Amino acid sequence: MSVKAVIFDLDGTLLDTLEDLAAAVNHALEVRGLPRHPLDAYRGMVGHGVRNLVQQALARATGVQPDAPLTDAALADFKAYYTAHICDHTQPYPGIPELLDHLHARGIRIAIASNKFQEGTERLAARFFPDIPFAAILGNREGFPLKPDPEIVNEVLGKAGASREEAVMVGDSLTDMRTAANGGIRGVAVNWGYRTLEPSADYTLVSSCQALERAIITERHPFPPFLPEHAGILFLGSFPPQPHRWSMPFYYPNFQNDFWRILGLIFFGDPTHFVLQGQKRFDEDAIRAFCNKQGLAFYDTATEVIRLKDNASDAYLEVVTPTDLQALLERIPLCRSIVVTGEKAAQTLAAALNCTAPSVGGSVPVTSGSRHFTLWRMPSTSRAYPMPLENKAEAYRRLFR
Repeated sequence: MSVKAVIFDLDGTLLDTLEDLAAAVNHALEVRGLPRHPLDAYRGMVGHGVRNLVQQALARATGVQPDAPLTDAALADFKAYYTAHICDHTQPYPGIPELLDHLHARGIRIAIASNKFQEGTERLAARFFPDIPFAAILGNREGFPLKPDPEIVNEVLGKAGASREEAVMVGDSLTDMRTAANGGIRGVAVNWGYRTLEPSADYTLVSSCQALERAIITERHPFPPFLPEHAGILFLGSFPPQPHRWSMPFYYPNFQNDFWRILGLIFFGDPTHFVLQGQKRFDEDAIRAFCNKQGLAFYDTATEVIRLKDNASDAYLEVVTPTDLQALLERIPLCRSIVVTGEKAAQTLAAALNCTAPSVGGSVPVTSGSRHFTLWRMPSTSRAYPMPLENKAEAYRRLFR
């Protein structure tokens, strides 16, 4: 599903703020005659709110946990100094301004979710990213929990108008990845921040802004494979269109696509058989029941893609991860025919099977593992494909003889 909203951590993700934070805390320590900490010591202290940062620095400097009065006084000195010197050394990480511009140009809503105090979060966002219309800029605010509590994710999703499936959290710490997990959204970790994260199945780890952009805009297949146990035919398209083009959450969901009209014409003599009367929607329940009865299986030739243009054309799909065809076929042992529709699907599957794609309307014998199949290439069911519906139906009718 395509991403509508990206939630960024600030410190260590968008901006390198460590030197200014360290200078402000060291100022608060020096005022009290306490020893300064080296810059690297602060890498493990930041990210949990400035009060926690000051408490940790005081504890390391004195050897004991500071009481509330000491913490409050040192925090006030920290904030006064940091507010006056917030941008002395702080800079965006290389590639970040361009990344945000690219995401904004794609229509993706961008938000900041930080444990830094709210005023500082807003000032830095305005200073370094003045042209980005953020959906939300959220820092540490009185009465609101800090990350990894998922409340900040819920607030951003509401402001951005995005579902959990349409959102990504980007950060440099396990706190950020736990925030993503607690909020039920996908997490992408960057390794240029203040901590070293290890690869994990729980999140995607990237090491450059280019890789981060690809991780954000890569769409994962929104549907599980539809695989009746007795399926004899497997239909493989390229990838579903964007959700706003769906008339149902099932294969060939675009109402302007004629796949279900073709099957309606072949099996029932009526191209509108699977159309809900008086509505521009297909009858998903009737389609599922029909496919189960007929043993028709469905998936696509790619599990992850990048959409190069905001339209329904397969020509502008970049395949990131092709489907594991052999694993798919193992789940339908009676299948003997594989059907591709459209140029992109034909090219992707031919590459996977190391064969030459058949001509439109034709077929070739293929092998996957120890099994033998007939690979068919049917005319595209898109209305952009220049062939009358009746002629397309005649071509597809060959599959069921």
